[in-house]
Amino acid sequence: MHWKRNERIRLPFGDLVCKWWGPREQRPIVCLHGWLDNAGTFDRLLPLLPRHISFLAIDIPGHGRSAHLPAGVAYNALDTLRLLLHVMQYYGWPRISLMCHSIGAVMSYVFAGVFPDRVDLLISFDLLKPFILDPDMLLFLLADSIPKTLDFSTESSPDSAPNGKLFEYDQLVEHMHVGFHESISREACHFLLYRAAEPAADRPGHFRRRTDPRVRHNHGLVWSHDLNLEIARRIKAPFLYLKTTETPLFEDPQYHQETLDMLTANNEQFVQASVEGKHHVHLSDPERVAPLVQHFLAKHWTKENYFQSKL
Repeated sequence: MHWKRNERIRLPFGDLVCKWWGPREQRPIVCLHGWLDNAGTFDRLLPLLPRHISFLAIDIPGHGRSAHLPAGVAYNALDTLRLLLHVMQYYGWPRISLMCHSIGAVMSYVFAGVFPDRVDLLISFDLLKPFILDPDMLLFLLADSIPKTLDFSTESSPDSAPNGKLFEYDQLVEHMHVGFHESISREACHFLLYRAAEPAADRPGHFRRRTDPRVRHNHGLVWSHDLNLEIARRIKAPFLYLKTTETPLFEDPQYHQETLDMLTANNEQFVQASVEGKHHVHLSDPERVAPLVQHFLAKHWTKENYFQSKL
């Protein structure tokens, strides 16, 4: 079994909670989860990867056991870039390696384009880049999501407050399984729920959600296809992109394919592959993902480049 321990990184509004897997004397590959998930999303995959490589799985603020943003503040996807810079500064890393899922993968793509000299390895699960949406759809989403951020504060949010809504554990499993369109198997739900829910001290057998409800109304990025292509042109680090067979692209396929073409033309270390399964295949069926990641790391990870860490 991988050696692992909890990490806490102090942020101005509270703690960033992480799980460090593997040796402590080297720089880990940083793992970012997807929307409404947490660091537990990697709990079944990481034990299948080489034990001599370290990983740092992060609960992004508002998720899992990490602190929520202060009252009156909304979540913004671009905050992830500042978060990664904060983690690098905390540990004293000049560069960062990333293995990410879903919106975490999208933001790692953006980070690698904004700071191409600071990223030395990139692994993305299922999503590649920011979506390019029809203007009417984008404006509708902004008009719908931004006002909803006014409805919650960390003190009065209905699910996470001390008097918030309670659930039996089996209810939480079913909500997660159905809510993610069965992408997360019922068995796999447990690996997220131990960080996403906490027992209710005043009602045995019941649980409260820990996830900040404001996260649901993060409106994403207002983005352009030209910007995605320029990012693709800039990324030179080894890059593995794994796309599942059952997840749609959520945009015109032309935008996705042109980005892949740009990556292929400008980065000889870019690799793409298809994995049978749904959006959370790395969690529900990690044995399908692990061999591809193992092969990629065997080719591109060297101990000499990672033997550094502020402990």
